[in-house]
Amino acid sequence: MAGIWIHCSRSRFVKTYQVNMNFDQPLQIDHTGESKYNSDTLKAIYGNEVLSFWMAETDFPCPPNISKALKQMTEKGSYTYQYKTESLKNSICAWFKMRHGLKMEVPKLLFTSGVMTGIAAAIDVFSNIGDGIIIQPPVYHEFKSTIVDAKREVVKNSLIENESGYKFDFEDLEKKASDEKNKILLLCSPHNPVGRVWSREEMQKIVEICNKTGTILLSDEIHADIILNGNTFSGAIEFTDVYDRIIMFGSPGKTFGIPGISDAFVYTNNEELYEKMNTHIHRHHLLKINAFSNVATEAGYAKDSAWLDEMLQYVQGNIAFIKDFVETNFPQVHFTPPQGTYQIWLDFRKLGLDVHELRKSLSEAGIGLNAGYGYGREGAGFARMNIACPRIFIEEGMQRINKAINK
Repeated sequence: MAGIWIHCSRSRFVKTYQVNMNFDQPLQIDHTGESKYNSDTLKAIYGNEVLSFWMAETDFPCPPNISKALKQMTEKGSYTYQYKTESLKNSICAWFKMRHGLKMEVPKLLFTSGVMTGIAAAIDVFSNIGDGIIIQPPVYHEFKSTIVDAKREVVKNSLIENESGYKFDFEDLEKKASDEKNKILLLCSPHNPVGRVWSREEMQKIVEICNKTGTILLSDEIHADIILNGNTFSGAIEFTDVYDRIIMFGSPGKTFGIPGISDAFVYTNNEELYEKMNTHIHRHHLLKINAFSNVATEAGYAKDSAWLDEMLQYVQGNIAFIKDFVETNFPQVHFTPPQGTYQIWLDFRKLGLDVHELRKSLSEAGIGLNAGYGYGREGAGFARMNIACPRIFIEEGMQRINKAINK
């Protein structure tokens, strides 16, 4: 197979090879046990059966080297207690160096069962009941619920919407971070659901504000590898020479479409933060190491870069199709093509429907999107749509939206 040049972050080029995955072919599998397709769940959320675009995961075949590693593990027939090997840890660090130019050191890696598990732990460790945690809505709904469940206060530093998408409100952030009661900024990078990949300049400004105010920065970077259209991801730990009270949370789950078998990693260059997180993770048994998670993680990071490049290219094709369909069939609905993640953020506000009418109209047309108000009042009138799926589903989904708003 001829080599192709794939553009990666940091204005570097990495030579890779095509794997020729057929992303157009729907998976012919039994979906029993999968949350996304559970009929009881869909009926509870939408009132009827719908075409499911609500969960942020892929509907593509597992990357080939992960599949091979899982098959080999299955064939062993023995599944004993596991640990995180040096080769697994090295694969994570090498991946982030290759794709994002981020230098990570193996001894500073920690692991938890999931990104939100790690974030919840950090909130417990570095704040007290009643303290404020800053979030930037419209944002991933579990940020708010995790803060509320921990009996902390949700402090909103809402994103500013403009014609080209969204940006930070730095003035408001500095004001709220300066309040000594507000201990933590919880950042979503890249941002779910609005699809922003924060620029290096924006990230540096965020870190400078945290440095000035002494705010701990928790950066959810689970979508770090889902970068589109030539944008460049800047990880928070890139700026630890400015300020090191930063913790990054990541996972291969979104990258390789394996959220059902992946765990998460936690990384910080700050020795004090590391020791406190390490103590808390072990005290509360927040990671049960799984043999299948281990082999899938290492195989993906070590060998499936080409698969990811092809998947991202396919998703960009989905975005182009959606853009053309929306402009042709219902131009009153607006969306800004995402810079990252495989979600689109559809703006239905010009239809003049209240949030419940909009939700009902879409559900009755048989399409399952995430209601925008679930990401904060700033998302009212929007809906999030996951687009990491075969084009045939996207085409049918667009037809159903068309039916809902042009009936």
